[in-house]
Amino acid sequence: MSWPNRITVLRILLVTPFVLLLLGAADNPAYRYGAMALAIFVGLCDAADGIIARRTGTVTKIGSLLDPLADYAFMISALSIMSMRGILSQENPDIRLPYWLSVTLIARALFMLVGSFIVHFLAGFTQGVPTASGKAVTVMQFAVVASMCIAPELMGWLPTAAPYVLNSLWGLTVFLGVISWLGYLRTGSKILTAGGHGA
Repeated sequence: MSWPNRITVLRILLVTPFVLLLLGAADNPAYRYGAMALAIFVGLCDAADGIIARRTGTVTKIGSLLDPLADYAFMISALSIMSMRGILSQENPDIRLPYWLSVTLIARALFMLVGSFIVHFLAGFTQGVPTASGKAVTVMQFAVVASMCIAPELMGWLPTAAPYVLNSLWGLTVFLGVISWLGYLRTGSKILTAGGHGA
């Protein structure tokens, strides 16, 4: 197994400890900090495995399938749990991700995950084509997750500014998510059409 694929598998394996840390975050702030550190580490691994694969010429079919699976498994877990009331703080149970953000990004993740498998099996196309908006929304999503891990502290330190900062971050993330979603939809349609599977 190549090093990029090993890193991708590690990202998948780290979903479980991340979820466990989040589930215990309300009772122990240290769990939130641990979840934040893990989210940052997974984000760095996400960037590293792609860079290593391209520079060393070790892009593989299995890697091209596992990479989005690792991305979406982590993000769907994070967004789902962080939208629950009382998960991040017992003192302020209303600190959570808004449903409009989590539903939009989870729908995008599920659509793109299923779409990538459909394109793979129908057209035999496995290597993803990263876009600027796609890369940007990935960075923004990790920023959202990391910032929510310290949201209770942010609300205490900056009670007036923090809500505006978080809402701006959320809005920009959803905007970029929708833009990249539409871009990947167009790309996938072109691939299927070229392969004789279009309308």
